[in-house]
Amino acid sequence: MTSLQIPADFSANLIYLNSPDGGRVAISPYGAHVLSWATADGDERLFLSPRTAWRKGEAIRGGVPVIFPQFSTTGPLMRHGFARTSDWQVLEVTPVSARFQLADNDSTRAAWPQDFSVEYLVRLAADRLEMELVVSNRGAAAMNFTAALHTYLRVSDIGDVAVSGLQGCRFSENGVIAPPERDRDAQVSFLGEVDRLYPRSPSELRLVDAGRDLRISSRGFPDTVVWNPGPERCAALKDMLPDGFRYFVCVEAAAAAQAIVLAPGQSWRSAQVLSR
Repeated sequence: MTSLQIPADFSANLIYLNSPDGGRVAISPYGAHVLSWATADGDERLFLSPRTAWRKGEAIRGGVPVIFPQFSTTGPLMRHGFARTSDWQVLEVTPVSARFQLADNDSTRAAWPQDFSVEYLVRLAADRLEMELVVSNRGAAAMNFTAALHTYLRVSDIGDVAVSGLQGCRFSENGVIAPPERDRDAQVSFLGEVDRLYPRSPSELRLVDAGRDLRISSRGFPDTVVWNPGPERCAALKDMLPDGFRYFVCVEAAAAAQAIVLAPGQSWRSAQVLSR
C-alpha cells in the first residue's frame, strides 16, 4: 500500500478492501477516490503524488479520480467537473467491494442544474481491480455529460514503458480540435509530453512495463485518454515533484470525444478493469 503521509481527516475515513490472495485497496469517500491498489505480492500499481494538497475543494493528484460531469475544459464547469472534489455517500462496504453514490444537491445544482445520481462500485479480486460507474438522469429533461476514470498507473520508469493496442487508431493531441490523425506506431511510447484522446478506441489495451505488464479493459466507455505531462509541464505542476512524470502513465477509460446524452429515467453504465 502507499506509504504517503495522509492527513488524519482523510486517513480516518479511508475504506480498505482485502482480497483473499492478499491484495489491498484504499479508497477515500472524498471523490470516491481509489488511492492505492497493491497486488498480493505487495506491488503498488497506482501512482499517488507526495505533493498532493489533501485539502477539501482540491483534487487529489494520483490514484483514480472520477471525472464527471465534464472532462477537462470541454464545457463551462470547473476542470474535470465536481465529482472528484465532492464528498460521496458510502452505500455499502464488504471485504472486497465498496459502493458510493453522488446525487445532485444545492452545491452541484448551483454549477450544473441537473437532477442526477452517480453510483460507483469498486471491486477487488485476485490480481484484479474493477471500477464501475452508473450515471442516471433523474430529471424531466435530457442530460448531457462527459466522464472518465483518470487512472494513474505507477510504472518503473517512463522511458521503459509503452501502451499497446492503439495502433491504427485515430487520435487528437493536446485538446486540439482538428481532424484526428492515425497512430501508426506499434505502441505509444513516452519521449516527452503525451496528451492524446483516442475516440472509439479498442476495449482491450496493455501497459508494457519491464515484467510488470498490466491488462487494461473497459466496458461502456467509448474512448481512451493516454497522458503523461513530460518534464517541462510536470515541473510547472505545484502538486507534483519535478521528476514525478517518470513514475506514472495515465490510461483513462473515457467518454470525452462526444457527450453522453441521457433521456429522463435513463442510465449509462461503464467500467474499467485492471488485471495482471
